[in-house]
Amino acid sequence: MKSPAILSVLVACVLSAPVMAEVYQYVDANGKTVFSDQPPPGSKAKQVNVRAYGPASSPAKTVKSAPQSEADKKNAEIAADNAKVKEQNKKVAQENCKRARENQAAIQQNGRIKMPGSNALATDSQRSALLQQAQQDVQNWCNQ
Repeated sequence: MKSPAILSVLVACVLSAPVMAEVYQYVDANGKTVFSDQPPPGSKAKQVNVRAYGPASSPAKTVKSAPQSEADKKNAEIAADNAKVKEQNKKVAQENCKRARENQAAIQQNGRIKMPGSNALATDSQRSALLQQAQQDVQNWCNQ
């Protein structure tokens, strides 16, 4: 895999190397400065050194396209994973909403309830606090 990448870079370097082109500069009969690839017959033309660069875009695109497509594949995989996670989170939120509503209904319907984690019955103030917590849980999980 390293060989094609190195070869592509070398080809890009060779193709983008400067190429010397012959350019002549002279003043025409109208007094305008003219640049041409051939000197005019019978006039004094000064040769100008110009570097012309070959098109380096073709090899560069080849080198860039491989990582770009790999990046696109990675992004597509990440997007698919994110969609799965989002769907799973939605299912968990629906289940939590269902449980919060069941808990709220149980607290509202029963006159006396046991305190969580013990066998003691809740006092009226404790029951009121549990009911407020249950209502807050329903609001948190069901109103997203």
